[in-house]
Amino acid sequence: MYNTPEDEKLYKEARKSVRKRKSYYSSLIAYFSVCSFLTFLNWYQNDFNSEGHWWVGWVWFGWGIGMFFYTISFFKNGIFFGKDWEDRKIKEEMEKMKRQ
Repeated sequence: MYNTPEDEKLYKEARKSVRKRKSYYSSLIAYFSVCSFLTFLNWYQNDFNSEGHWWVGWVWFGWGIGMFFYTISFFKNGIFFGKDWEDRKIKEEMEKMKRQ
């Protein structure tokens, strides 16, 4: 199927990246869909309840913390430790090992 081992390696890396991206976007869609539905339910409940407690804010906040860290981990290669940084550190480590 692939002409060279490099093509096969590249395909596997690309597939892994696409699956990671798909998982992230699916989680993001689930977060907004479920929280929006719960917001509607909370609004509907409060419409008939004069006290009107907005418990759904805790759902948005709690799950949002998780989504925040998931987003950071998803984009971490481009924000803090990009490919250039990793390549540079590998070269530095290899140079240290050669000197020993």
